[in-house]
Amino acid sequence: MNETNGSSLILNNQTSININDNKDDKSSTYYIKEGLKYDKIEDPLFELKSQVFPLEKELFECFNLQWGVDIISEDIPLIDENHKNYYLHLFRTANPDPKKENFFLIHGFLSSGLHFICLLPFLIKRYNIFIPDTIGMGLSARPKIKFTSPIQCENYFINIYHIIIKSIFFKNRFNIKKEYYLCGHSLGGFIASRYSLRFPEGIKKLLLLSPAGISDYRIPGTIMSRYNSYGFYCASVVCPTCVWPCKIRVQSLYRCCCCHECIKKNYGTYYFNIDGSEIKNNPDGSKFIVNVDKISSILRKLAILSLDYPDDLYKCAYYLFGEPPPAAFFPIENILKNLNNIPIIFVFGENDWMDRDGAYRLFFHDPEKYKVFTVRTGGHSFAMTNPKELSLIIEQYFPY
Repeated sequence: MNETNGSSLILNNQTSININDNKDDKSSTYYIKEGLKYDKIEDPLFELKSQVFPLEKELFECFNLQWGVDIISEDIPLIDENHKNYYLHLFRTANPDPKKENFFLIHGFLSSGLHFICLLPFLIKRYNIFIPDTIGMGLSARPKIKFTSPIQCENYFINIYHIIIKSIFFKNRFNIKKEYYLCGHSLGGFIASRYSLRFPEGIKKLLLLSPAGISDYRIPGTIMSRYNSYGFYCASVVCPTCVWPCKIRVQSLYRCCCCHECIKKNYGTYYFNIDGSEIKNNPDGSKFIVNVDKISSILRKLAILSLDYPDDLYKCAYYLFGEPPPAAFFPIENILKNLNNIPIIFVFGENDWMDRDGAYRLFFHDPEKYKVFTVRTGGHSFAMTNPKELSLIIEQYFPY
């Protein structure tokens, strides 16, 4: 694949809109082409998708969601200025209801839209849902990008989401409301926050699930200040852009041939919980039986198929958050104060490793605008481990 480093986009192969307001970010051009026949587009992920699509369909059936009736997936084609084809993979409500509220959800770092799978039965009953795989992750395309600054990383994600959101809500594609709820988990929370500041049109409320980079670590005496002063100082001085990719993680080990087969054999222990009361009954009225072992097996297979992430994502994480733990160069507690008309709900897991000091500072600053909740018995991935409690929060603050 070719390399690029920018962020101006074209919506229909005819009209160019420059949505980059930073002079340091050299623009590249992307197109979103509608109505293309996917079978005529060369797809570098074709082999991967041929394995993943049947697994996705099987996984949704495990939640008694009928493919094509309740839920569907599609690839939205993005084409760059060199006519290279890229895709954003999206699963959504099969037949969006113009009377329902809309929910757009963004997953976290090195994850996919399936992070919200245990919450899906609750969401799809009440809302029109749109859950993409962020570019470079999941089943979306993985172009090579030359990142050289935090703003370039930010623009890369935000600008691609901008054309997708405009395509869904503002071009009357589905004849649905233009307003929507925006949700982001971890890195997705950071992206959603920055997106809301630049493109607030249509956003009714913001739901941030353990967002990365919430706290301003420059505030003296804070936990994040101490982490960034001591924890990774030496490593960041010796090799600052290597800190993220050199962290011991399955994705890195997977590239080593001696570990490859071992990981394939043993990888994939998932902890999740399912709220059976939200899963619809069988057509004859009998209770649908959830096969937890089958769900775990499918999630494991899907995880293994998507392990080989590009190195530029790790570099991007460094540019956005510095050395771990993640403390953003542009802390979102500072920018959220400028979202005057958008209520913001923060949710963290009880055993979450993500810092939440910034969220509490915002709450104490304006308890009417900001709410902060803790999901019991939940870690960072509480959307999977305790979806019931999270769904109660959504039900209370996100009318449908």
